Amino acid sequence: MTAAEIPIMAAYVRFYRMTARGGEGAALRSALEALAGTVQQIEGCTGTELLEYADKPGQFVFLERWVSADAHKAGGKLLGKDVFGPVMAALDGPPDAAALTPLD
Repeated sequence: MTAAEIPIMAAYVRFYRMTARGGEGAALRSALEALAGTVQQIEGCTGTELLEYADKPGQFVFLERWVSADAHKAGGKLLGKDVFGPVMAALDGPPDAAALTPLD
C-alpha cells in the first residue's frame, strides 16, 4: 500500500440515527445517499457510511468521519438547505445525533 492509498483516520465522527415517515424509507435512503456524496467532497471529511437496521426497515444510521470537530463545523457551513430538504421531507422526526471520538 502506498502512502496515497493509506486511509486518513478520523479524529471526529458524527452519528445520526434517523427514521423515515411511513412509506418514505426509499426516499430517505435516496436522500441520505445523495447527502453522503456531497459531504464526502468537503475538505476534511474522510468518509461517510450509511446503514439500515436489518430488522427495522426505514431506520438508518448515517456516519460522517472528519479530521477534526473544526473541520466538521466548517464543512457544515458549506452545505445549503437544498441538500437537507429531501432528507427532512422524509423524516419521521428529528434525528438522534451524537459526536463520537474513535478509540483506535
